[in-house]
Amino acid sequence: MAKSQVFLMKLIFHNQGRRHMTKIYMNDFQTEQLFSIIRWLFLAISAALFYLEPFSSQLNFNTNTFFYLIVFAFCYMFMTQVFLFFRLKRERIQRNIMKFGIICDYIAIMWLIALSGGIESPFVPVVFLLIMHATIYWSVKGLSFSIVASALGYAAIGIGLEQFYQFSLVWEFAFNTMFFIIIGFFAGVLAYRERLHYQDKMNYQDQSLKDYVTDLYNHRSFQNTLEKLTSTQKNISMMMIDIDDFKQVNDRFGHTLGDQVLYTLGNTFKTNLPKSQGYCFRYGGEEFSIILFETEKSALEKQIKNWNQHFEQSVQMIPELKDYQITLSYGVTKYQSTDTKQSMLKRADRNLYYAKENGKNRAVFDETFER
Repeated sequence: MAKSQVFLMKLIFHNQGRRHMTKIYMNDFQTEQLFSIIRWLFLAISAALFYLEPFSSQLNFNTNTFFYLIVFAFCYMFMTQVFLFFRLKRERIQRNIMKFGIICDYIAIMWLIALSGGIESPFVPVVFLLIMHATIYWSVKGLSFSIVASALGYAAIGIGLEQFYQFSLVWEFAFNTMFFIIIGFFAGVLAYRERLHYQDKMNYQDQSLKDYVTDLYNHRSFQNTLEKLTSTQKNISMMMIDIDDFKQVNDRFGHTLGDQVLYTLGNTFKTNLPKSQGYCFRYGGEEFSIILFETEKSALEKQIKNWNQHFEQSVQMIPELKDYQITLSYGVTKYQSTDTKQSMLKRADRNLYYAKENGKNRAVFDETFER
């Protein structure tokens, strides 16, 4: 699910008490925040065990390359932390950075195990976190690959340190490897199920907030979003849109084709309004509403012209409506510092009424655009 959709759903549920519910499931950003905290925690613990007394003398870890490990870990952890802080709008880039972090985690963990006793390392259980993390981003493939890669890396460390000559360490290796497979598998499955449950939960919420015919967010979504934005004094404009003489379309061509017209208009708004610039809703019947972050009249007029052209072209592609013209009327207003949800909605409704009364197929802007 796109970030803009998640953000809109947060706006919608803000006034419904959802904020006070216990959050069992975490989204990708929250999950990555948790793993980031765990990374920094383990980095601090590792540095303490390697360098601080009495730990360093009692554990007697190999410190030859530990400083380089610290530098390596700090660099990639800092980079992922920066991306988390700024929360890039390009979700694909951000996810690739997070996946890169998991690969670096693997290198750092194997390096740490090699320096802290190899097969006997107290850091071996950290591998289970790596398996869970990989499962979240790569699903079953991540689970399988991380288990195999961890077992092979663990074996390579044992071979490199020549630890397989000691019979007791062979058994310890076998025991730990078995736990990689068994516990890692179950930990990964639990992480995978958690992600599926979270996605199902988000999809269910998304469907409950959307109109079936147009696939736009519904009236309830519009009311909650507008209330949230006006209460936080966001600089927005709002449109109420009505399909002119839509009843005639239903009476002449039937409700099935009428639904097709509704879907066509909804698709026009979705494909010609970037998600970063606003939200589209089906208000009810043949009425639609749009909340935009653009407040310049000239830009809005250009946007309306673009929608009208796209909608007209799309309608003409419906065989039954090839020679039938369907037009739209708009009532447009923008937020004022004293506005409430009701006052904005009232002005937009009034402007839409004026548009309908003065010949339809037009957009009426109110006095707020003259200030």
